Amino acid sequence: MHQTALERLVAYLREKVPMARHFDIRPGQVDDTGLVLEAPLASNFNDKKTAFAGTLASLCTLSGWAMTSLVCEEAGYQTDIAVIKSDVRYVRPCSEQMIRAHCAWPSPEETAQFIDLLERQSKGVVSLDANVQSRDKTAVTYTGDYSAKIL
Repeated sequence: MHQTALERLVAYLREKVPMARHFDIRPGQVDDTGLVLEAPLASNFNDKKTAFAGTLASLCTLSGWAMTSLVCEEAGYQTDIAVIKSDVRYVRPCSEQMIRAHCAWPSPEETAQFIDLLERQSKGVVSLDANVQSRDKTAVTYTGDYSAKIL
């Protein structure tokens, strides 16, 4: 179910957000640890032939948007979602042929608090963590706050 939802969300991003098409963002997998968005290095490298910082930040940001969407949909809500705050740390270059941003599921307590806010106020904020690995080491760390408003 989640995998199909992620594929649908990425198709939506590719249709509505031109940058997602240009970066060639693709759905990765969804599992118990979180979800993954991917983009090929071949179309997202910088002058050093490593991943372009804009792609890394965008993949992390969009992975959080997709995660927020999944959490809202799972709770039965159709929402408008926006990132309202983010922090990106570039720890080391990423040279993977397929760049992968992994966004972790929020904890059950964070999810319950977020859904409670949605139910009581028709809007809520959730904080999510994402990262990009390169050669089995952390290349990027990301934290983003996402606002969701019930449509």
